[in-house]
Amino acid sequence: MTKVAKPQGKKIKNDSKSWQFLCSVKLAVIIIIILAVACILGTVILQMRPPEDYVSRYGEVFGKLFLAIQFTDIFHSYWFAFLLVLLCVNLGCCTIKRWRNTVLQIGFLVTHISIIMILVGCVIDMMLGEKGGVNVYEGKSVDYYLNRADYSKVPLDFQVYCDDFIIERHPPKYRLLTFVKNKELEKFIPPKVGNKIKIPGSNYAVTVKDHYPDAEYSHEPINTSNEPGNPAIYVQMLESNHVTAEGWLLAKDRNWYNDAKRDLKIEYLWADTDEDYERLAKTVGKGTKPKLDIVIEGKNISKSVPVEVGKSIPIDGTDYVVEIKQLALDYAKRDVPLKEQSSDNPAVRVEISGPQGVETRWTFSKYPDYKDKAHQAKYKDVKLTCYVPEDFSESANGLKIVQSKDGKQTLSYIKAGKLINITDWEIDKRYDIEKTGLQMRILKYFPSHSVKREVVERSGNHEGHNHGPGEHVGTPAIFVEIEGPRGTVSDWMLANNPPKWYPDKNFALLYEQSGMAVKDYKSILRVVDGGKTVVTKTIEVNDPLKYKGYVFYQSSYDPEGERYTGLQVTRNPGIAVVYTGFILLCVGVVFIFYVKPFLRRKLKKGQKVEDYYSADEIAAEHIE
Repeated sequence: MTKVAKPQGKKIKNDSKSWQFLCSVKLAVIIIIILAVACILGTVILQMRPPEDYVSRYGEVFGKLFLAIQFTDIFHSYWFAFLLVLLCVNLGCCTIKRWRNTVLQIGFLVTHISIIMILVGCVIDMMLGEKGGVNVYEGKSVDYYLNRADYSKVPLDFQVYCDDFIIERHPPKYRLLTFVKNKELEKFIPPKVGNKIKIPGSNYAVTVKDHYPDAEYSHEPINTSNEPGNPAIYVQMLESNHVTAEGWLLAKDRNWYNDAKRDLKIEYLWADTDEDYERLAKTVGKGTKPKLDIVIEGKNISKSVPVEVGKSIPIDGTDYVVEIKQLALDYAKRDVPLKEQSSDNPAVRVEISGPQGVETRWTFSKYPDYKDKAHQAKYKDVKLTCYVPEDFSESANGLKIVQSKDGKQTLSYIKAGKLINITDWEIDKRYDIEKTGLQMRILKYFPSHSVKREVVERSGNHEGHNHGPGEHVGTPAIFVEIEGPRGTVSDWMLANNPPKWYPDKNFALLYEQSGMAVKDYKSILRVVDGGKTVVTKTIEVNDPLKYKGYVFYQSSYDPEGERYTGLQVTRNPGIAVVYTGFILLCVGVVFIFYVKPFLRRKLKKGQKVEDYYSADEIAAEHIE
């Protein structure tokens, strides 16, 4: 073998301490260890939550410390980005120091550059990237999204429309769960018609006798007695002989109806005595009004005030002033006039003024414990609850249908808070409601109203009972027979309804759906920029819409009404740099493991090393 002479020439070194520090392998190891610890902390400590969450979870000292040193958002912190930049510099310096201008070191150079590019791309995304989400209702559009960190609105210079929202479903499967209470025994059995199944370890047996592929409960109003136990009337409202509204009014339950168009409230009232009858028929009033309760925790201060929009309530002994800004009978329709709202979800909006400024808050009559997570409370010691009566109305006009136990029955018409007239009424007669263009007719009177409930098949024919439990188009039902210590009982069971208990309360059946019902959900999105549609795409999970650097992912949907689509919005300006880095990394690895060995063999085969290797190349080989 031919010996190779030692390369000639003076070896150049940079003895600068700064240079040696930046080229140090120890520095790289320390940075990587710190990054690893930071990643672990990022999974242990809650990330990107409101400040008060950290104080309540970790205490005031650690909570404020985590906020100060950015432990609350580690992966977007400046020190985490600095560590990545420092690692890039370290890799770059090591690359320059070890680089020898030879063909065989191309793989070494490319892999180091690729790693640096990946890290640089990550830093760009951390500092300049955006992430958030927004819900878009069908047929509506948005020109913003909510920042994930603080729920602030981030404007877009284009509009995103949701033209349609599509849900694909798996064919549902159903199962029958049996439960023996005294033995804590659960067992699933197939809901097949005709099979009698004995429950092991018990003296119960279950037989599925029949099956409806699509069933519902039928509710038929009935009268159970001629004694007035639960008085009810069936009222019909007409305009030009066309029925505008109809339904049951129950004196001891839902006894009112609001006609927002005509500013009219209709009530059905029952009187057990003559005195009650006179009072109800002739008294004008709106009944119980909404009220707001204010409690200051830790100071034994409480106050109850009527809800009057525009009223300011100073809280004695504190710096707080509570101002009532809005009353809504239906929070979802809070922007429409109050008279046009029905009492579905009543709420009151207030402004609390205090040492830290003004806080706006909604409080809900039916959901007193509700807390809007998107807008955390500024004054946590101020507790608000409101009460809005179910029959509360701002209608100026009223029609009272009054009936007494002694057989008296009258109509009292009230206009602008004044009693206009009182008229006797009879079943199936029409009565004009003054200057409204409406007529009213009472079609039925039940002294003791009740409801008969039974399961009926909603679609298809039931002849031959040939439906299989797995073949259905809606909510299935099974007719089950249970044998046990107290004899045999049978009843219909609708899927996903409460369990059916045997009379001894020791055995229960539950007919429920199993597996995931939703297979996939998609949104047809349309981007409008400058008044023109520029992009239309059907998105689904892992197939997003991309426009102007923004990526819109399908992330969620409205599980109840299926009215809106939930989009995750991201913008990653460093993604191209990261992808380029990965491509170069693959090229470098291929060169090192395949091209470089091939070149070595080619160079050494049948020729002198001196003819192919320069002095620098030989030195590089020794270094490697």
